[in-house]
Amino acid sequence: MTELSFSKQAKLETLENLKYPKCDCCKQNFIKGYFYDAVNGNDFTDIKIQPDIIKSTKFAKKILSDMDVDSYIVTKEKQTNKQVATMYITEEESIKKLIQMQKSRFVCDKCAMYFETGLFIKNGTVSDPNKEYQLEFVMSDEDKAARLLAMFYKTGFVFKMSQRRKDFVVYTRNSEVIEDFLATIGAQTTCLEIMSCKVVKDIRNKVNRITNCETANIAKSSKASIDHINAINYLKDNGKFELLSDDLKYIANLKLENPELSLSELANITNPKITKSSLNRRLKKLMDMANTEEKNEQ
Repeated sequence: MTELSFSKQAKLETLENLKYPKCDCCKQNFIKGYFYDAVNGNDFTDIKIQPDIIKSTKFAKKILSDMDVDSYIVTKEKQTNKQVATMYITEEESIKKLIQMQKSRFVCDKCAMYFETGLFIKNGTVSDPNKEYQLEFVMSDEDKAARLLAMFYKTGFVFKMSQRRKDFVVYTRNSEVIEDFLATIGAQTTCLEIMSCKVVKDIRNKVNRITNCETANIAKSSKASIDHINAINYLKDNGKFELLSDDLKYIANLKLENPELSLSELANITNPKITKSSLNRRLKKLMDMANTEEKNEQ
C-alpha cells in the first residue's frame, strides 16, 4: 500500500474533522473555495475537477445538492490500483449558480473557515516539515491569485505570490502562519507535527552549535599546547632553558610531562597551586622568550 504524502494526510484529517455546515452562507463559501480555481468568470463551459482526496467529492456533492446544483462523480481505477474521482457540473443553470457562489461574502464567523477548508482540500499543498516549511495554492489565473492573497490578508494570514511557469502560486514559508492556518481548518494533529518537528530541529541545531563550539575550542587549545611545547623545546635546544627562573622551569617541565592537559587541568596539579591565569601568563612568557631568541638568531 502506497504511503500517503504529508499533504494528503493533512487533507484527510481536515475532512474527517469537518462538520457539515448548517448555514447557507457557510455552504456557499465552502463551494467557493472548493471550486475557486475551476470557475472562470462568466464562462459557462462544463466544469470538471479531479481532487486528490476522493472522499471530498462526496462532501462537496452533498452541499451542491442542498444548493440545487446538479453534479455527478465518475470514479475510475488506474493501473496502479489507485482510484481517481472526477466531478462534473454540466447543466447551464447549475453552472450559473456555481458562478454566483463565487461572489459569496463572509457573512458569519465561520464563513472564512469553510472557504479556506474547501480551498485547501481541493487546491492546497503543505510540505513535509522534515524537508521544508511551505503551504501553497496554485492558481491558473493571476487575478484569482491576487484576490486570494487579499482574502487571506483580511482573515489574518500573510501570504506571498509568485509565478511558476504559467501558474500563479499563493504561498507562505512561515511555519507559524502554516500552523495557524492548519489549526483553523481543523488539522490540529498536522499542526502539532509541524510544531514537534520545529522543536526537534531547534534542539539539533543547538547541539550542532555546541559541538562546533567545543570542537573549535579543542582545536584552539591543541594548537596553543603545541606552541607552548615547541617554545620550551626551542629554549632547551638553544641552551637558554637553564637561564630560566625556577618557577618558569617548573612550569615548563610540568607542561612537557603533561602535554595533553588543558590549562585548567594543568593548574590543578601544580604544587604549590597557582591559578589558571597565572599559569597562562608563565607559558606566555616562555613563548615570548622563545620568539625573542628566534628573532635574535635571524
